Amino acid sequence: MTRSNWDRLQSQYHLIRACIAGEDAVKEQGQTYVPQPDGMTAQNYAHYLDRACFYGAPEMTLRALVGLALRKDPVIKLPARLEPMRLNATYEDAPMQVLIEDMVREVATMGRYGILLDLPTEGATTNTVPHFSTFNAESIEDFSTGFVDGHKVLTRVHLSSDEQWEDADVTYELILEACVYQFRRFTRDQHKNRVDVGENHIPMVNGKPLTYIPFVMVSHEGLRPEHVTPPFLSLCKVAISHFKNSADREHAIFLTAAPTPWVAGSIPADKVPTQIGAGTIWTLPEGAEVGMLEFQGHGVAAMKEIMEEKSETTISLGARMLSSTVNRNETLGTATQRTRSELALLHGVVVFVEAGLNRLLRLAAEWVGDDPDEASVSLSRDFIESAMEPKMIEQQMKLYLSGVISRASLHENLQKGEIIRADRSWEDEKDMIETDGGDISPIIGTRDA
Repeated sequence: MTRSNWDRLQSQYHLIRACIAGEDAVKEQGQTYVPQPDGMTAQNYAHYLDRACFYGAPEMTLRALVGLALRKDPVIKLPARLEPMRLNATYEDAPMQVLIEDMVREVATMGRYGILLDLPTEGATTNTVPHFSTFNAESIEDFSTGFVDGHKVLTRVHLSSDEQWEDADVTYELILEACVYQFRRFTRDQHKNRVDVGENHIPMVNGKPLTYIPFVMVSHEGLRPEHVTPPFLSLCKVAISHFKNSADREHAIFLTAAPTPWVAGSIPADKVPTQIGAGTIWTLPEGAEVGMLEFQGHGVAAMKEIMEEKSETTISLGARMLSSTVNRNETLGTATQRTRSELALLHGVVVFVEAGLNRLLRLAAEWVGDDPDEASVSLSRDFIESAMEPKMIEQQMKLYLSGVISRASLHENLQKGEIIRADRSWEDEKDMIETDGGDISPIIGTRDA
């Protein structure tokens, strides 16, 4: 990646981070987003910036977006050897549920998130479980791809870290050389030249080196290692533009809102008014004129109209990401089709977060000698609340009692209707019924009988 592309991406990421963090974070950037007007002193600029109001639409949109994506808890299935990952999935010991939420949030805003499957070498035993190391968009400094056995794969990745070596930032390098995965560390000297740190490390699994880099770069457009436009960039740019207008409008109102008295005529120095207000009398010579300067014109009103237009644009951009309303005249099917197009971003985020995690979970199962098919994460695509109505439940029961559908199918339909938890299998439900003393024997006349 060229330096100009890197700087451009970092600037975009920085803008989105500030907008998501809110008003204080945006104002802390000073002239980065709101240049100081010509002729304005530093002190007046500080007041000018302080009076402005930032509309926190990006943060509110993100919160709603993540809420829709995780409206239903992810279904996490792990083989016995990987079960510890449920509560300790990352090198920071974050649970799998937290990792999924972080991934959804990062991919939805930045459009990129890196996740590396790693197996600790120090203190490792036969019971050691792999874990994930995560890297946000800003940390993925560079990458290269190549073809191995006809497949396009990652051959090199540079990742910034929070590690220091002799007061210099350490960069991690994941590289595939001669079809062998190697892990390296390096810093940059004052001339930007690379300085390797420590020895090259070749990760081993079951006594053998890996022939691939166990790193996945997830975006809302796929798992291909490539640059994508951050989904929240447009929304945040409009929010910043709205913030600039707010600064100008508040400054104009500050300068013009309070009426200012004026006096014209030949007035002796001892007769010049120095106070104003109730109880104050001005004694002026004959012929003197008095008045009040008040704002007239449409400048401030025009600013208000511009801000309202940008507010509507911001709301529209955010709404298209998370709209899940059903019009009164729409059937659920029609609303679902309409909302799918509006929730294209959210759908892409969920699909590829799930795909990225599943790819690495299967590798983790293979590393520990377990069945890869037993390791999976499933995220719900039901962004619209679709709780089954009582009449529909009654119809489902009639279908079962008439022998048209089995009890397992009834259970599955009730899951889709959000009557029964999505992560509870029919076998688990039967066990719970038996524990509660219920009767699960087949009803005569049904298919189960």
